[in-house]
Amino acid sequence: MATLIDLVRNDVCAFLESNDELLFNERDFQMHLATWLRNSTDSYDDVDVEYYVPWQELQKVGKYVWESELRLDIVVKKDGEYCPVELKYKTKKVERKISRFDEDLTADVVVMKNQGAQDLGMYDFWKDVRRVELVRNRFERVKGGLAVFVTNDGFYTKGSKESSNNYLFGMAGEAARSTKKHWANPESTCAKTHPNFEVEREYSIEWRTREIDKVEFYYCIVTI
Repeated sequence: MATLIDLVRNDVCAFLESNDELLFNERDFQMHLATWLRNSTDSYDDVDVEYYVPWQELQKVGKYVWESELRLDIVVKKDGEYCPVELKYKTKKVERKISRFDEDLTADVVVMKNQGAQDLGMYDFWKDVRRVELVRNRFERVKGGLAVFVTNDGFYTKGSKESSNNYLFGMAGEAARSTKKHWANPESTCAKTHPNFEVEREYSIEWRTREIDKVEFYYCIVTI
């Protein structure tokens, strides 16, 4: 029998494979996915967004310190169990003509911005994995969760050089990644503003691709 995590993972994949709309940003992605999970399946008792967990509760979990507010992007509930889903949507610039209120607009608009800072994008993804680990370890009814990453920036799918400051945050589709999420240069700006941390196990990443409106997208889903 499929677990709740399996059901949610399959439905997230189904959304990513069926969506034919360029989404503006991460919030747009979050709301479209949550609405789809609510309305397109009969599998769940509830689908919530921006699910707040007081940071003090996570201070009690193991040796790790958590000192910031936590709002999980999506939480799915079924039969008394919960599956948190954390999302990242990192983009390169795309311009398109769009319609609004059933009228085609004449000027091109920036549908997706050029975010850059891929090293911090990788950091943020692995921090999502860590968040889900902490929540799972703290709450009995959370058996696991998902970290989802969607991008039209192919940089994320490529391996970093071992000499790179962000090497241990890499997301290339290769062997399982190290549990250590550490910057190579502890004196770098990234290391000073984004502290090192560790995840509980070596997670592998499998990238899939999909084209939407002539834009190539890459996505991966890590099960925690």
